[in-house]
Amino acid sequence: MRDWRVRLERLKALAEDQAGTPEGELAARLAREITVERQQLLSTMDLDTRNQIDPFVRCDLDLGGKAFWRRKVASLTAHHAECVCSFVGAQARLSGRRSTVLVAEHLYRVMSRSIAVERTAWLGANNLLEDVRAGRDFAHSAVLALQHRLAGLRQQDQHGPESTALVRSDRAALRAWLLQQGVALKADVPFPYAYTQEGYEAGYRVPLQKAVEDGVS
Repeated sequence: MRDWRVRLERLKALAEDQAGTPEGELAARLAREITVERQQLLSTMDLDTRNQIDPFVRCDLDLGGKAFWRRKVASLTAHHAECVCSFVGAQARLSGRRSTVLVAEHLYRVMSRSIAVERTAWLGANNLLEDVRAGRDFAHSAVLALQHRLAGLRQQDQHGPESTALVRSDRAALRAWLLQQGVALKADVPFPYAYTQEGYEAGYRVPLQKAVEDGVS
């Protein structure tokens, strides 16, 4: 039987490549079904068993550029997927359960690529391709919109007592595991930027596919 991780990765890659098409929507739905099945399975197990079946891992995340807004997107998507994104210089790394790291990586690729495309199109339409500050402000305003959207999705996601207990248990276990790895986390520094309405609206055009809109438990 094919490893569920391989199938999940392929489905998410197809959902990303075919976003907005029936094939892409089907791939996104099937990917979510795999994720939900894994969550339901893990919720019936104790912590030690969960750690064996779906262990905590750390993997490098290619941000695709050095712009600070990319770090913000990585942090947002990691948080939404119940992971942690840490940075050492320009290097980014995701930490969390193996299944949730796959989800966070996928979300980052979709959202960062969409913002980059919107940013370039807006700069070109306004003859601002050489204006670094304008591009920065546009991208960070788009990230702000994403932050609001993802927060809203988490509020809509109603967890039952067992699911909520599982999330809290895993968060505590992840923090303990990171400490064992010698990882000390601290909040990212604020980054000042000028708000642009065009950028904020672009953040609402980023395609949150059904697999994302349904939330990550």
